[in-house]
Formats: sequence, C-alpha cells, structure tokens
Amino acid sequence: MKHISVRVPWHDNGWNSHVCANPRCNTFCKQLPNIVNSKVDCEQLSCGIDWSKLTTKERPACAGENGGFMNYKAYEREFIHIYAWNSDNPHSKLLPTKVMIPAYSALGIPFRYLNMDAQKDLSKEHPEFRPAESAPFGSAWVYNPERLYDVLKWFSSEITEESICVFYCKKGNPIDDEGLRMIVGMGDIVKNCGVQDYETTADYTYPLWEIMFSHSIRPDLKESRGFILPYKEYLELDENIFQGKGLSKIQALDEIKLSLDKFDSSGKIFDELSYGCDFISNHSMLLILEAARRSLEAVIRHGLAGSIEGWQCQLRWIDARIEHVKKQITPFPSFASALKALGIDYGNLIESDLRKKGCGPKDNPWGHFEKLLNKEIKVDSAVYNSSLPTYRISWEGQTSNVRERLITLSRFELESDVIEHFIDDVESDILSNPYLISEWCARNFIEKVSTRTIDLGAFPDPTIQGDNVPVPPFAAESILDTRRLRSLVVERLYSVLTDGDTLVSIKEMEDYLRDIMTEEDKARLPKNILLTHRQFFEVSFDYVPDENPTAIQLKEYYQMEEFLRKVLRERAKRDVKKPTGEDWLSLAMSDKNYDPTNERSQQATEQQAKALEMMDKKRLSVLTGGAGTGKTTVVRSFLCSDKIKAEGVLLLAPTGKARVRLSNMAENVSSKTVAQFLASLGAFDFENMKPRLTEDSRKYSRAKNIIIDECSMLTTDTFHALIMSLDLKFINRIILIGDPYQLPPIGPGRAFSDLCHYLNCDDADANLKSAITYLRTVVRTIASGDSDVLTLASWFSGNKPEKFADEIFWKIESKNLKGDLSVYYWNDEKDLPQILRDAICKELACSDVELPESLKQKIGIDDLKSLESDPAALENLQILAPVINPAWGTYQLNSYLQSWVGNNINRKGDYQEIGTQKIYKNDKVIQLQNILRESYPSKEKYPLSNGQIGFVKSINKGHINVMYVGIPHETFGFRGDKGEDQDAAIELAYAITIHKSQGSDFDTVFVVLPKTGRILSRELIYTALTRAKKRVVLLVQDSIGWLREFTKPQASVLARRNTNLFDYSVRAERLNIPYVEGLIHGTAKKGLFVRSKSEVVIVNQLVNAGVEFEYEQLLEENGHRCIPDFSFETPWGDRIIWEHLGMLVVPEYKASWERKLKFYEEIGYTLGENLFTTCDHENGAIMTEEVEDVIRKIKEQL
Repeated sequence: MKHISVRVPWHDNGWNSHVCANPRCNTFCKQLPNIVNSKVDCEQLSCGIDWSKLTTKERPACAGENGGFMNYKAYEREFIHIYAWNSDNPHSKLLPTKVMIPAYSALGIPFRYLNMDAQKDLSKEHPEFRPAESAPFGSAWVYNPERLYDVLKWFSSEITEESICVFYCKKGNPIDDEGLRMIVGMGDIVKNCGVQDYETTADYTYPLWEIMFSHSIRPDLKESRGFILPYKEYLELDENIFQGKGLSKIQALDEIKLSLDKFDSSGKIFDELSYGCDFISNHSMLLILEAARRSLEAVIRHGLAGSIEGWQCQLRWIDARIEHVKKQITPFPSFASALKALGIDYGNLIESDLRKKGCGPKDNPWGHFEKLLNKEIKVDSAVYNSSLPTYRISWEGQTSNVRERLITLSRFELESDVIEHFIDDVESDILSNPYLISEWCARNFIEKVSTRTIDLGAFPDPTIQGDNVPVPPFAAESILDTRRLRSLVVERLYSVLTDGDTLVSIKEMEDYLRDIMTEEDKARLPKNILLTHRQFFEVSFDYVPDENPTAIQLKEYYQMEEFLRKVLRERAKRDVKKPTGEDWLSLAMSDKNYDPTNERSQQATEQQAKALEMMDKKRLSVLTGGAGTGKTTVVRSFLCSDKIKAEGVLLLAPTGKARVRLSNMAENVSSKTVAQFLASLGAFDFENMKPRLTEDSRKYSRAKNIIIDECSMLTTDTFHALIMSLDLKFINRIILIGDPYQLPPIGPGRAFSDLCHYLNCDDADANLKSAITYLRTVVRTIASGDSDVLTLASWFSGNKPEKFADEIFWKIESKNLKGDLSVYYWNDEKDLPQILRDAICKELACSDVELPESLKQKIGIDDLKSLESDPAALENLQILAPVINPAWGTYQLNSYLQSWVGNNINRKGDYQEIGTQKIYKNDKVIQLQNILRESYPSKEKYPLSNGQIGFVKSINKGHINVMYVGIPHETFGFRGDKGEDQDAAIELAYAITIHKSQGSDFDTVFVVLPKTGRILSRELIYTALTRAKKRVVLLVQDSIGWLREFTKPQASVLARRNTNLFDYSVRAERLNIPYVEGLIHGTAKKGLFVRSKSEVVIVNQLVNAGVEFEYEQLLEENGHRCIPDFSFETPWGDRIIWEHLGMLVVPEYKASWERKLKFYEEIGYTLGENLFTTCDHENGAIMTEEVEDVIRKIKEQL
C-alpha cells in the first residue's frame, strides 16, 4: 500500500467541475502545457457553468487535468490516444473511448514510472516486467503496450482503500508569489478503478495512462473524511476582516497554507509532488499530516471559514490517519538503500521477498537478510540467487562497526549515497548522535533529509518501531534533546541563507525553536538555552561576537566575512606601487558628451576624473552611483589607457547581458560571467549553480586589472570565491562597480552594499574614503534637462532625494508629466490588457489597427535583414513585471504581446513548444541558461548568457534557431521540449521579470506594478525604474498613492538582511528591521526610520527636547503638493517647517532647493519665521549647535 499525490491546476471555484468564476484572472493554471495549448478559450465560456452541460470538446482544458476533482455529480469524459492521429502507428486503431467519471473522483498519470529514463532502475526492482521499448520517433515515454500494462498495473495495485491522496498545485497559485508545490486538500481513497483499455478496431489495444480513483473529501466538513483548505474563502474576504483578527490577509494565508516551507522545505516531499501522480512515502505522509494539523488549528483560531465543529472533525480525521500511517512505517525504512550502499543490487526486491518469507512489517530485516545469505531462507528463481555468495562475502567482510552503522542508518529514510558517506566516515559518531546525519545533509544541501527525518528513527515509538525501539545513548528521549536542537539550528542557519541572512540573532533563533516546540509537543524551551549549552553547540556554528554573544553564524560564513573584511579593507587602504600617471582629466574631457559650457557637464567630468584617478591609484576601489551618472563612461575612459591595457584587463559580470555590455566597452579585452570565470579555475559547482572552492581550484594570474560590474548582484559566497580565486600578490587593481540600492543578490548577504557604506561612513579614515567614488551628477540628462524618471527613482534609492524631488508626485497626480515618464492606471486584471494596449499605442503614436506593425518596427522584426546585422533593436522596448504567474505577471503579458505582434496569427504549424509556451518564428525570446554553444554558419562556440535577448530566425525539424543581441549573423539551435518540468533554455521575452532585467537596459520600458504582492520592495521598484535609457511607462494599479509607501526605509528588502561583514547588522527579533549606518537609519522615536544620518541627529534632539513633530507629512497649498522634512503645529493651528539641506555643493541639488524655496515663499513661508533650515558641511556632518538653535526657535512658537 502506498499513499499518492495528484497534481491539480489552480481553480477559483473550488475544483467543483464548473468553469472558473473568473477565468480571465485565473492565469495560474496556464503553467500546465495541456491547458495553455488547449483550443478551448475559457474566457468565452459562461463563468461558473457546469461541465456536464458542455460537450467534451467544449469543456475547459482543466477538465483533463483534475480541475474538477470535487465534482459532486458524475460526468462523461472522452479519451483520444495522443498517437492515434498517425496511420503509421499501431495506435491508429484505437478509438475515442468514453469513460464515466464518478462523483468526487480524480485521475492520475504516473509520469515518473512511464519515462524511459526510469526503466533501468524499475527493471531491477521488478525483473518480472516485460522489456521496455522506445518509440520509433522522438518520445521520452515507454512505447510498447506490454511494458505499459506492467507498469500501470503495478502502480495501480499499490493504491488501496488505506491510501491517502494529496492534491497539490505544482506551479502557480494566488497564495504565494513563488508558487511551488502547494497542497490544496487531502482525503482517503475509497475506490480504485484500476487500469482501463482503449476501445479498438484491432485485436490488440493499449491501456489508458490515467488511473481513476474516488476519494472521501466532501463539501460538508462534518460528513467528510478529508478537506479542502479554505484558500478561496480567505482570498474573497476583505482585508479589514483580517485586521479585526490582528493580522493581515497575507499573514493569515501564510498560517494556513500547506507549502514546502511547512515541511522544512523537504526536498523529498518536493520530489513526491512533482510527477503528475506519484507515491508518497509513509514518512513524508506523516510530515504532511502533522503540518496539515497545524494549518487546520490556524483555520479554527481565525474562525473565518466554515464551522469550527466541522474543522474539529477534520482534526480528528488527521489524528486517526497519523496513527494509521505510523502503523504502516517499518522500523528500518532504508534497508534496501543500505544494501545498495554496500554494493548489493536488487535491494528492494530482496526486501520484498523477505517480507513474503516471514519478515513482518515491524521486524528487523537484517537478521532475515543474514539467513538469506546463509541459505536458511530460500527464494526460488530469484534473479539475485547467483549473486548471494558474493553478497555474503561482502557482508561478512565488513567490520562490526560498519555493520552497526549500516543497521543504524537504515532506521532513517535515507538514500544510498547518504548511507555510503557515513559508512566511509567512521569518525562521525552517528551511533551516539544520529542528528549528525541531518547536520551533514544541511551542510551539503541534501534537502531530502531533515531533523524530522532523524526524529522518526531516533524517538522511541512502538507504533512505528514495534519491538525495535531505539535505546540510549542513540535514542532521543525529549524534543529538547540538545543534539536535536543543534540540528534544527544548523538547518535554520542554512535555510535563512536563501533569505539573504548570513547570521541570526540568538533571540530570533530561540523564538524559532520555541515555536517548533509549541507546535510539536507544547513543550517550553528553556530560556538562554543556546548560551547555556554553548560548548556543545559551537562545534557546529560560531557565536558572534565571541564575548557576550548576541548572534550565531555558520562557521564557513563567519570565515568568509572575516576574510573579506580583512582583504577588502586592507587593499582599499593601500595604493598600487606604480600608478600609470595618465592625465585622467584630459581623458575624461575627451568623451564625446563633454560640454565645457555646461556647469553640470563640467562637474560630472570632474567627478569622473576623480574616479579614474582613484581606480588607477588604489589596489581596491569602488565606483558607484545611481542610474545615468556615467559609470559606463568612466569604465570606457579607463579602458582607453594604453598603459592599463598593457598590464592586462579582465572584465567580469554576474549576468550574461552585463558581460556583453562590458565587452563592448573595449576591443581585445577578455570578458566573462562570474560563473564562467570560476568554472575555468575549477571553483564552480554547475549542478547546484554555486561557487565551490576545493583543493584543486586554481588561482588567476593573467591580467593585472580586474573589473567587476553589477557587484550588487554578488552573494557573500560568490564575492568570497572571486577574491579567493585571484592571485592577490599578482593583481594590481580590483575595481568594483555597481549601484548599492538595486535589488540585493539572490542568496546570502549584501557584500557590495556593505562595502560601499563601510568606505563612506563618517568614521572611515581618509585612506578608506579615498577608495570609493560616488558619481552624483546625472549625465544622461545634461542635454535634455531634468529627468522625471530619475527624479522618481531617487525616492526609491537609499539616498535623500533632491529638495524639490517631491514635486514628481504632484506632477504624476496632476498629469503634468512632460519628460521621459508616463503613468497609466488600471483597476484589475480585466482592464489591464486594454490599458496596456492603449498605452503602447500612445507611446508608439499609432492607432489600434496599426499596433502590430508599429510593435514590429519598434523591436526590429519588421526588417529581418537589418535585425540580423544588428539585433540590438530588440531592446528598443521592454515590458517588466514583478512576477511570472498572476494575470499581471510576465507569462500572461507575453501571451498578450505575442498575439498583438501577430507572430502566432494564421501560422498553425510554424511554432515549437518549449516548456509551456508556443514559440513562433520572429518571436522575441530570452536565454535562461549560461552555456557554451556552437553557432551557425561559422561553427564557432559562443558563450550564451542568462538574460541575453534574441529572436527566433527560423524553426526547422523541431529546432528553434535563435539570433542574439551582440552576436549578429549567427544562430543557435534549441530543440523543442514540451512540458512544465522541462528546464527550458529560452522563453518569450516581450515581458520579463524585474529580477531578470537586472544588469540590462532598454530604450523604452513599460513597468506593470500591482499594489499587492509579497515581492514588492523599494529596491524592486528602483531597479525597474532604472532599466530605461530613454523612457519609462508605468502602469500602476489604482493610484500612485500606495507607491509612495515603498519609498520609505521600512520598505527596503536590502536593509532587512542580517550581515556582519563590516558592521554588525542583525535583527533582534523576526519582525524587527536591523539597520546599519548608510542603509537604514533608526531614531530615538519608536518606529521612525529616516533617510539620512543628519536627520537621525535632528530627530534624536527633537525627542530629547520633548518637541512633537511629523516626518515627511504631505503639505498641500494652492493646488500643489510637497513633502517637507519636518513639520510642527503651533497652538493656533499654523504649520512650521524645517528642511535639512544635504548636498548644496551639487548643482542639481542646489537648483532643486531654490525651486522649493520659491514655492514655500509663494505660499507664505518665510525663512527664520515659519521656515527653518540646517545644512551639511563640507565633511558631510551636521553641526549640533545649529540643530539646537533651530529647536530653540521652534519651541518658542510652540
């Protein structure tokens, strides 16, 4: 007997065998290829109509993907074999076969076991199966009916009325932006209909791949054995209802959702919820049931959906199923895997035969195995009989310690490679501490093993282990066992790396442990347990700081940050031995954009010359600045130096697109992606796509100058691997370039941002400060004037905007934009397509009818010969969105644009399926992998990079031939590969995610911004706004008002990260925001974060003086709006304003303040009376005396 998982598409009407209530908005189901490729357009059907009223051909495609597994009445479904259309195939004799689907039924296809790649291992487990045959054409699936019947009947035989069925959404749901593996319901199997045949006109037939079964879930919770989680009901409730419960809608959904994070992000459960219909092990089922119990407890606690009595019935069902599953678990679940680790084939078959020969489900199979080896047990005609003498020699040749370790390891659900490691690692004392297994697996990113995996074999439980209960010192007798707690902490420290944290506060970690204890056994975690047992715990992780610690950190990350801190700091302090002596000012002035008559141009050139001198002089230097400030110009000027080029230059970037852009800055200069560079030195693990330094990794010592662009995208471990891979005694200069306010890296740390703020902090010495140049003058708009886009973007950077930058919000709201920014509004998913289409028409100055041709012209696909010579035209226009799956996500937007361009019109066969998309000739696509690929016609190999934009030049014999920006006249072939599981090499790129756009820029950018979404942050919006070279078109949901909230420091995802690279920046608790100087500025006023260090001084002194104030409170006068720094209200109701002026030495800032001052004067504010100012001095500091003087003058009026 096995439990099973069944994949279902997201359905907004409870999977009730009706059309969705709002089909247009349910784009999540389109991650399944059979749905996205359906000829039935659900948007044309009546919302909510019963499927039984439609013919089979009229039904939505989700009817064939278990979209109606909660059908309350039977309906008929017709099956047509996918190969039946071809008269050369034997399948052409198979007839359309009608099957009645009973009420509350689903169908499952065991794709894992029907794939040809699985047949070799399957034959070892089941030598009785008839041989598998491949199709005579390109197909991944078993072809011959004999093998199909064997596999399907075996799979079906394991599904009984004792099995539990778990229904899950694989990709795409409205609960979670990531959308990976979310369970929607579970229940008992009540009937298995077995393997069914196709009707046929021949004397042979083939089986239906679908195995049909009925389940026990019912809408009435009191009558049901199983449940559907109330996601639908929660989504339909107003946010105010949740606030009445003291939480947000997102928080409530997080508490009830059953996703991978509720199972310790189990890689094993992820795998079991991946193949359409698959087996779920008893161990995994136990984890799922325990997590489901916690979810239902949250539903009951919220009291927002269904009757509490009904949900309590379901809790009793869960408890009964937990007891049932425990009885099914064997005490040695990895016996077969242990045999495989020992080099013994047919482990599963041997175990099965031993069970048939008297080894009970709760017996120890090892004794029976020895009897088999000694011929005390005989299995006639077993395929392994001839190997038994060899197996006996192997077994008897093991030491008693190895045998004991094998038996011990088989108590846990482990795969053979893990067992093999611990057989060899005799120094690992797993016999007294089995939790070393889960610690090692966490350290090696083996996600299929967790602390809970070890719990099931370490805690004595006769229901699971029968008479084979573990005993001390091996056994765990309390959930507070320090061995177990240490394992949980190690797992958590690795888990939070994906959130960006390189360390965690002791308090937050103890809160995390306390929550686990409460969920598991209502046990109370002793206070300060991590400090009390420090000696035992610090074997696996470090305490920070060493004396009076307040945080803990993985040892390797402690060492990484310590190494980076030392190397980056010391190289930044030091100068190269022999600077080139170039006249950098002359080089900077030679740029074609230099205008000696323009003050801003002069100042920008002076800043650039200063940057060039720094880059020449320092052994490590940082060049940073916002969008349009000339970082590219500086690098290009630097590479114009013959002296620099004579020393050798290596250009590196984290993305392919950034590498291509770097390579265009100079001829005959080597450029690579960071992954390519590390791989060339044996320092990159392509399987896990992570840096990996080994004893065999080599040091780089060719070019003396290393320039690394887009450094904000580098994780701490990648930064560490890069520096470690350089022969530092040989390298003259390391030059780091980037914008620290863009999106942080996907992974641990924010090394570049931390470095920028360390070099630029107030107490940094002069040597350190001389190693960073922050370009502040915007050069992109010197000729055209102020940029509305960059003004708006400045609000989402980590810097205080210019003084009259707040005018941009008034300009947007009053529709007074005249520059490079346009804003459109959409209400919901229904009107977004038309709003977007109208906006594109307006921007392209075309009518609706002319849109297809205008779009083609804009991105160059109207003139393919020109495009082949210079594919860069593809980047003239780009649409960006935060995420993939929702109706406002890139998947649906690409569908709209593809149809508007018209590549898919009247071209039925001129496409190829890749993943879940149909890609046509001339379609715009994006590369998704970093690969080396041969081109046509030159036959040369080119590095294709993740993020590189291209177009489909041709489709031929199942291959898509793509031409990329930066590689004219060459095409690269990709084989079509249909299916949501395929690791696609390319996808449509009319719309891409904002994350994917990082490191790229485009002429005109359309940005779709929904007002809801977990992924929204200050950095995300800033990154989107700074992708355009010429124009940005914002499509904002509802109004611009909510967007202003994301300008606040609290909206920074970068600042939320725990790091300890230069400054200790760690959250005290989960909900707190850590802050480090320069990233986010906390104040003495509770909950108030400000935008500059000087404002911290002002706020703290106001608090000390007992003066009430408002920070950045909107001021509306004469139809205009602005946002003062500080506002005060007099007893008679007048307002006093205090503005702090930060960068008056910058011409744009000074001009901006003068415009704002004029506005204040026009509405009745006078300096020294009801308008006060302070300013930063040349060293960037604020004078305390000046602050005290202004406070005294304001207090006199209050």
